[in-house]
Amino acid sequence: MREKKVFHGSSLIGLILIILGVLWVLNNLEILDFRLSVWWPLILIIIGLIHLVSGGKLFNAGAWILIFLGGIFLLTANDYLDWDEIWRYWPVILIIIGVSIITRRHGRHIPRSSDADDIDGSVVFGSIEKKINSKHFKGGSVSVLFGGVEIDLRDSELDENGAVIDVSTLFGGTEIRIPAAWLLDIRSTTIFGGVENKTDNPVSKEGKRLVIKSSTIFGGIEIKN
Repeated sequence: MREKKVFHGSSLIGLILIILGVLWVLNNLEILDFRLSVWWPLILIIIGLIHLVSGGKLFNAGAWILIFLGGIFLLTANDYLDWDEIWRYWPVILIIIGVSIITRRHGRHIPRSSDADDIDGSVVFGSIEKKINSKHFKGGSVSVLFGGVEIDLRDSELDENGAVIDVSTLFGGTEIRIPAAWLLDIRSTTIFGGVENKTDNPVSKEGKRLVIKSSTIFGGIEIKN
C-alpha cells in the first residue's frame, strides 16, 4: 500500500499563509519585528522543507535549491552576508543539480501514461506530462511549484462515485484535459492567479462528476477538452 503524503498541495499553501498571518499579527502587537522585505526568504525555506518532508526522500533538488536560495537571501537581508560575496556560493546550485541527476538515474521511473485509478504527483522546478487511461478514475492530488503539469484524462472513465482532484499551484501552471461528457464541479481558492474553464462540460454539484479543488498563488490552472 502506498504511503500517504504528509502534506497535500492545498495544505502547503495553507500552512504558508498561516505562518505569514501569525508573524504579521505578532508584528502588529509589537511582540516581534516582522518586516516582509527582510523575512520573505523564509517562505522559500519553508516551502523547501515541506517538500523534503512530503516527498519522503532526503534529496530533492528543487527543495534544496529553495532552501539554499532562501538562506542566502535571508543572510543578505539581515546584513550577515554582502551581495558582493554571493557569487562565491552560486556553484552550490550546480552541485545540487548534479547530485540530483545522478540519483534520479537510480530512482523510480515515472511513465508518461498509466492506467492507475488515481494520480499523486509533485513538481518542483520541472514539468510532467501524464496521460491516464483508467476505467475507474478516482482522482488524486497534484502540487506544482515553479513548474508545469499536463494531465490528459480524455481516455479515462470516472469511477462510479466520481473523482476528486486536489490541485495546488504556486508560481506555476497546470493543464487538465477531460472528456466532454463528464459533469464538472470546480472549487477554487486563488491569490494572484486564476482557474480558467475552457470546456463546454455541464457544471453540476451533484451526481457522478469530476470535482477539481484548486489552490493557486501566482499561477494558473486551465481545464480543456
